[in-house]
Amino acid sequence: MRKITLYARIFLTAFFIFVITFAMALALRFSHWEYFAVFALMGTALMAALFSGARRKHMTAKAITESAVIWIQPAVIRGNTEEKKVEEAELRENFGIYVSCFGILIGTKIIKFNQNGIWLRSVEIGKDYITFGYGEADEELESIRLLYSRPDEDALEEIIENFRKETGIIPTILV
Repeated sequence: MRKITLYARIFLTAFFIFVITFAMALALRFSHWEYFAVFALMGTALMAALFSGARRKHMTAKAITESAVIWIQPAVIRGNTEEKKVEEAELRENFGIYVSCFGILIGTKIIKFNQNGIWLRSVEIGKDYITFGYGEADEELESIRLLYSRPDEDALEEIIENFRKETGIIPTILV
């Protein structure tokens, strides 16, 4: 999530730099100012488009993390000294996989479903994995399998209930 936010901020900063460059080229009218103005205008348009895409990605990632049904920690970092220990919040930010009813966030990669015609169509929870089947109604089913050790019965019931309430899909529990 931090990388997605960083990209959005970089694109926004570059957008303002190009806007200022364009304004200065128009105001100062130094030699060959037309070339600088055209370059700044093209850069402004490009950065606006990149910022718009990064902002949309940030909003989707935020929605996924805030409404996460499952959080999977694929790595644990341990150190011998206090300086090397990593807090759980930092682990969540850097290594966590968030699964919500809107999609899956793996680092900076977003797999969307229940948006833009792509629907979550199946959820299977095995002993050591969880599989999500998704896709458009007319298309072939795509799936992603995440390594995930099945939680205890209470947590599993809560996960099943959340998916049922949010998506209408009842996850299949495999033995």
